[in-house]
Amino acid sequence: MAFQRILVPLAGTAIDPDLVRLAVALAKPSKAEILAVHVIEVRWNLPLDVVLEAELDHGEELLAGAAKVAEQAGGHLQTELLQAREASAAIVDTARERGADLVLVGMPYRRRLGRTYVSKTVEGVYLGAPCAVLAYRQEEPR
Repeated sequence: MAFQRILVPLAGTAIDPDLVRLAVALAKPSKAEILAVHVIEVRWNLPLDVVLEAELDHGEELLAGAAKVAEQAGGHLQTELLQAREASAAIVDTARERGADLVLVGMPYRRRLGRTYVSKTVEGVYLGAPCAVLAYRQEEPR
């Protein structure tokens, strides 16, 4: 399957570098564009355009690190920092606006009550994205 635009939402988890390397590998055959985004979720009691310095700094560092990982893997990615009430809605909207044909989401290995846990963001993207969604789950720690 040849992709033209791959959207990679990054949350700042340990799985992010693996996700970026996978995006580069998927993009290489068709020279697809890769857009890495980080969404800052703004609480409902704050204006959506509030300046959250610590979160902005963290997001910029995270995206800069992703760009370095992509370069080391032999690829290039664009980055964008977003602010929204819900990360999944921002990711779905960005996928639609940018014409993404794949959203590559990461799932750190988590178990809750004896079951593998899927975050509400991953679930929201999976159910709402206008394109293919590939979830990459981290392997179980040994």
